[in-house]
Amino acid sequence: MAIDNSLYDSIENTYKKIQNYLDTTQLGKEHSAMIIKQEELSELLEQLDIEAIEEQWTDINVLHEKLNDIKEDSNQIAEALELSDDSITIADKVVTGLDKIFSKIAKIL
Repeated sequence: MAIDNSLYDSIENTYKKIQNYLDTTQLGKEHSAMIIKQEELSELLEQLDIEAIEEQWTDINVLHEKLNDIKEDSNQIAEALELSDDSITIADKVVTGLDKIFSKIAKIL
């Protein structure tokens, strides 16, 4: 089965959207956790090896379901960044979404 790099691409896209948000928004204390989580996301991207993960799983279909679930969380973060909510709500949604992604990835490793 072909390597599914769409999760990596989705997370990378989310990282870039967070960076763009941080670059174009007047930052306040409500963004502190978001900045820290974005740094953790950067580290995750450096270490994420989808091919190695796929090689460790015996049921690739189950793995791809889990990867798609994580990809959906990533897409929800990207969508939250595009909403016109206040910055506190956006920061909370991003931090909560990233925590979900980190937790789910930890479970598949």
